[in-house]
Amino acid sequence: MNNRTEKDLWIEMSIRETWTQAHFAELAYRNIDPKAARGTDAVFSSIHSFLSHCAMVSKMLAADDGETPPRSIGDILGVARSSVIHNRRFRNNLEHYDDRLKGWIRQYAAGANVGTYNIGPKGMFQVPNMIYVSHYDPTSNTFTFVNEDFELGVLYEEAQRIKGIAGAWVERMESGRMKAPFGQSRGLD
Repeated sequence: MNNRTEKDLWIEMSIRETWTQAHFAELAYRNIDPKAARGTDAVFSSIHSFLSHCAMVSKMLAADDGETPPRSIGDILGVARSSVIHNRRFRNNLEHYDDRLKGWIRQYAAGANVGTYNIGPKGMFQVPNMIYVSHYDPTSNTFTFVNEDFELGVLYEEAQRIKGIAGAWVERMESGRMKAPFGQSRGLD
């Protein structure tokens, strides 16, 4: 007998999509260094793709059931709201580049040299008063966007941890070790 509700289906599909987006983030991340080794600026498309898929993981985890009190997919999986996956500042800067550009110009433009789509340790670029608009250092796995450094490996590790949690949830559900209603359990009890 199938006693799954629309809510159960929403939870299942949301968790499956969380796994999928974490998987796509992994694929994008694994393309970063091979592209950097070839010296191609296509590395930046993989970085942007990686950050975009991580943003989708965050959105899926934050989605809630609309009830009082609301329960999110992250609550069901046991992923804390303080997870680094939810830190959107860096991704928002990329996504809203057009809005942020004028502010950055006011802050940095006077006498500054602009470095975009550079690959390698920053020390390789001996340019006075350099603003690193988009820079990737494969030796430290650091992406710099408008002089702000972001270590991609930390976000990658968290995305992979979440992928494991979502995958284990799906496996438990498919094996019958967990039955609907799915919204009642938390994490991998």
